[in-house]
Amino acid sequence: MTAYANVNGEPLVDGIVHVPNVGPWWADVVFEVAPDLSGAVVLNLGGLALSGTIDPTHDGTFGDQRRSRIVAGGGGWGSLVPALHYHNDAGVRALAVAQDAARIAGETLGTFEPGADAIGVDYVRESGPASRVLEDVIGAVAWWVGYDGVTVVSQRSTAEADPADYQILDFEPAAKVATVAIDDFSKVGVGSILEETLDAPLTVFELEIRISAESSRTTVWGGGTAAGRGRLAGLLADIAKRVALDRLWGKYRFRVVRMSGVRVELQAVAQIAGLPDVIPLSMKPGVAGAHAKLAGGSIVIVEFIEGLRTMPIVSAFAGKGEEGDAPDELDFSVTTTLRLGSDGASEGVTLGDSHKSWADGHTHDYINDIASGTGVTSTPTPAVTDPPTSAAPSPSAKVKVDA
Repeated sequence: MTAYANVNGEPLVDGIVHVPNVGPWWADVVFEVAPDLSGAVVLNLGGLALSGTIDPTHDGTFGDQRRSRIVAGGGGWGSLVPALHYHNDAGVRALAVAQDAARIAGETLGTFEPGADAIGVDYVRESGPASRVLEDVIGAVAWWVGYDGVTVVSQRSTAEADPADYQILDFEPAAKVATVAIDDFSKVGVGSILEETLDAPLTVFELEIRISAESSRTTVWGGGTAAGRGRLAGLLADIAKRVALDRLWGKYRFRVVRMSGVRVELQAVAQIAGLPDVIPLSMKPGVAGAHAKLAGGSIVIVEFIEGLRTMPIVSAFAGKGEEGDAPDELDFSVTTTLRLGSDGASEGVTLGDSHKSWADGHTHDYINDIASGTGVTSTPTPAVTDPPTSAAPSPSAKVKVDA
């Protein structure tokens, strides 16, 4: 007779299975003996089959027993992917990036419904865990590895569980943690809504299944959200956010509303950043002596010097081909010399308005030394030319210079 809990038919005497809302499930198990198992395996638990892979870094024997960790699917979402740059003028597809990461990690992608199909013209993949790449390109959408070992990217669905499939043994309302007896784990899992004997429905966002040779006991947590990572991960994220909130790091997109003297009034593009809609800011374009009067609607980048909320600046502007890439006016101010073309330029630029005024009214003397008749010996009287009959070309209306 096959044991209630077994791996590839090898009986277990103890273990714990973690099933989070986001990410792969994993199980730490203790075998009755020390079977020779490695690689892909199937964890059978009360009629439910979970396809995973034994993690060789968490596997070994003590006495006559083997202790192993089994990670959902290929167990590879924690493996490293190399750096790579993606570019597509039509938009880099989230699926293409995710498939590359899955292939390197040895994982299989199933349903794939990211926050956006295209993630931008460029995507720079850093070297790091494959799971980080996946989470980066799918946006605020949950992902998990199912019991069948296939990775799913989608919004978690919910459904009311049949009271006949579970029994709530204990419940802590403050922590939203319930101890539940479940006979068939294919009937109750993440997304199940439990109501029996509770004052209010409890949606399951995390399971912890403690198993023995003959039975199991399950703890479920219902305090999460559809895309939340779970209790421990949520607490760690809160700590990290609290530390990060001490300074405001990062670059943020703002849209130009109007110029206000030498400063610019802006509107936040992404409200999720939590920054105010309109803030008049100074510009520090990175070129000494440069100042622009920006076109309304153009996009600029705002950051905070040393992360201080008291020192916001506009540090970058729309690139070529982007909306508002050409400012209304652009000033370059120097105290001595502005050279164009090369650092050896030495010829001065003609002042257009002054030159035109001089050219349009210019006359000069000349002597007509052509004899008007034989024997003429007197010196001719100098003559003066008329001004030009056509105006000189007008100076540039865009490029202005100062002497």
